[in-house]
Amino acid sequence: MNHPALFDAFPALAQRLARAPLLEGPTPLQPLAQASQSLGVEVWVKRDDLSSTVYGGNKPRKLEFILGRALAEGRRELVTMGAMGTNHGLATTIHGQRLGLTTSLELFPQPLTSVVLKNIKLFKHFGARINLSPTMERAFLRFRYWQRLRRPGACFIPAGGSSPLGAVGYVSAGLELAGQLAAGQGPRPQAVFVAAGTLGSQAGLRLGLLLAGQDIPVIGVAVVPLAAANAKAALNLARRTLALLRAADPSVPELTLAAEDFVIDPGQLGPGYGQPTPAALAAMDLLSRQEGLSLEPTYTAKAFAGLCAWAQERPGQGPLLFWHTYNSARLDHLADQVDPAGLPEALRKYFLAQ
Repeated sequence: MNHPALFDAFPALAQRLARAPLLEGPTPLQPLAQASQSLGVEVWVKRDDLSSTVYGGNKPRKLEFILGRALAEGRRELVTMGAMGTNHGLATTIHGQRLGLTTSLELFPQPLTSVVLKNIKLFKHFGARINLSPTMERAFLRFRYWQRLRRPGACFIPAGGSSPLGAVGYVSAGLELAGQLAAGQGPRPQAVFVAAGTLGSQAGLRLGLLLAGQDIPVIGVAVVPLAAANAKAALNLARRTLALLRAADPSVPELTLAAEDFVIDPGQLGPGYGQPTPAALAAMDLLSRQEGLSLEPTYTAKAFAGLCAWAQERPGQGPLLFWHTYNSARLDHLADQVDPAGLPEALRKYFLAQ
């Protein structure tokens, strides 16, 4: 099991922050030689898609601390929310089941893709309780009020796992990257690119790098409207995360954070959340053909499209680092075993339309 870089940097936190070990080791840094040649700039990837062979991506880093606290508090149920194909909801369901926890999902509609349909089947396979509301606002109200009345003893996890406690996982990720750079495992990047939705990955990553003394820009490529993914929101989350860490261990340095520390790239959103764009599809094709890496159109393809656009606007200015947050554990065979007829009626109709 992985010993988090956060505990190496601040040993007292190992005694004060509960953790459920979900990661299987530091994720590797790898060069993208062919993509670098195509883009005219040196490009590397941080393979968080390999964070867990059970279900990887960026979510297990956040869930290590969220589920650790849930277990420490004796919780037996998890409740979270997200879009209809939420990767966070699936990761919570899978890793929660491994720890003996049941999961309820409050979902809202999003554009249909093959990934969305697969995740819906996997919710069923792994035993999640599922409710689909007609709008995001309705799902939030059910999550915030109705579920809390019905399940007062459950652990309530915000969308994306992007609470201060969840962001702690990406503070550790930033420290992990800094350690890899110091060990010569890759070059110091001019910028790191990561998908920006609920902002936990970007806020934690930037904070972790700053705590390591590495002032490396972390560019969050917005996959949701700027009303949700913006520098002020990322700053607020980072400040709250730092306060949590310092409350647990005063040896964690106080940092002066500003909105300028959190760069948001709004140029890849396209028509909206979950809507594939030509640039995202081109990014998917490039990494699949040239590097054998799989992206999906909602988050990672738009993040890599942001990197591609940056490289085109600044020829030769690198190296650049793409933070790969999509799970690469193959679960298709499990989804294929699920009969859509067993899904709630509100979700079943999407399969009948195929």
